[in-house]
Parts: sequence; C-alpha cells; structure tokens
Amino acid sequence: MSPPWKVTFSSDFYLASGTITVDLPARKVLIIHDLTSKTYYLPRGRKDWSEPLEVTAIRETYEEAGCTATLFPVPLSTRCTPPSSTSTHNPQLQKARFDPSGDVLLPNTARLTEPIALMQHPQKKNGALAIVLWYVAIGDSTLPLAKETQMSDEQFEALWVLRRGPG
Repeated sequence: MSPPWKVTFSSDFYLASGTITVDLPARKVLIIHDLTSKTYYLPRGRKDWSEPLEVTAIRETYEEAGCTATLFPVPLSTRCTPPSSTSTHNPQLQKARFDPSGDVLLPNTARLTEPIALMQHPQKKNGALAIVLWYVAIGDSTLPLAKETQMSDEQFEALWVLRRGPG
C-alpha cells in the first residue's frame, strides 16, 4: 500500500499569494481585468526568493492593481497552531475557542491575518503546480490607483466593483 501523500520537488511547483481586497465602507471588492485574455480575477502572483507570503500578497496587489492594501484580520476557522501561552502577549489568544478535537479554531472567536483559502492548479505553460494562498486585505476605493506598476507583459485594468448580496 502506498502512503497517502505525494512529494513534489521545488522544480515542479511554485508558491504564490494574493488578496481579496475590500473597501468595507464603500462595499466594494478589487478585481483585475486581464485585457489580453479578457478574464477577471483577483490580484495574485509568485513569491520572490525569501519573501514571506503575506508580503507577496500585498506586493502583488500593488503591482497588478496599483492599490496600496493592508492585511485585514478576519474571524476565520483555521488549523494553524496557536502561539504558545508563553509567547508575547496576544489578545487574540485569549479569545480563541477550539472545536472538541482541539485542532480547529472556531470562527468568530479570534481575528487573524492567516490565509483564508488555498488554490492549486497546474501552470498552463510548463505544468508546474501553482500553490496560491489567499489573504483578506483592506484598500481604499476613493484613492487613485498607482500607474505603471505592472510588469511589461501584463495588461491589466484594476476595478473596484460593488459587492452585491445581503449584509
């Protein structure tokens, strides 16, 4: 019987991150329109060497959309290990509540800037596995977006769109 895991070496995958950037007072979400492929998506991109994924997410949001964003702590459920009680004082640790297994942080008990989702897909060009971590960020839709922040092969239009639905 083979083990339930698969090892993928660094030459066959890359790490990336992106943001779901919102302007809460305006009820808007930042999206990217790729003018070449005529698709819409959220800003994301590959991490640079030795760059923390949180930094990648914010950098890519700025590069692709021209938006200065900040990670936003959200009440999410996660399997991340909480900091030890002997670490620096963390008020979120006092609020945290876990499921009966003790392994899953219950939603609405602590606000964190941990990834809210993970996306995996094969890269079309070379078959490498893309692993993308998504973070929630805050931006200001009333501020002008910076110009000329994209790479030379990118033709993106950043748009703030109105969030529809309840709430």
